[in-house]
Amino acid sequence: MAENDKIILGSTSDVTPRGNLPFRLSLAEFDSVAIHIVYALYGAALLSAVPSILGVILAYLKRPEIRGSWLESHATWQIRTFWITFILGILSAVLAATFILLPIAWLVASVAWCLFAWRVLKGWLAMGREDAIRNPEGLL
Repeated sequence: MAENDKIILGSTSDVTPRGNLPFRLSLAEFDSVAIHIVYALYGAALLSAVPSILGVILAYLKRPEIRGSWLESHATWQIRTFWITFILGILSAVLAATFILLPIAWLVASVAWCLFAWRVLKGWLAMGREDAIRNPEGLL
């Protein structure tokens, strides 16, 4: 066993080898993976709303860490995607509660679903190309 391969005993980790690791493990390397995970959760949210809540939480948690990078535009896009869809969903529910405006409620819900799907697809494709979202504050 080489001098720098000895096991350090009595430290915070009893199995940590002394010396440099052959790879780097840093949270910054996983920022793009986190953004992909948010898009995947949003994709799953096309069937059920629960994953979108997890996705927006992750996007809010990652945004300060990626501030100033091209990934920030994706986090902003994802957060706005959630809130636009949420507001349209509330509007649809209010319209549906009147029963008279039920057809309009279905129309609003359909537009919300299509807009959500469009924004997820557009963002995820841009993410795959490693492009920033040009106007993350915009609607389309």
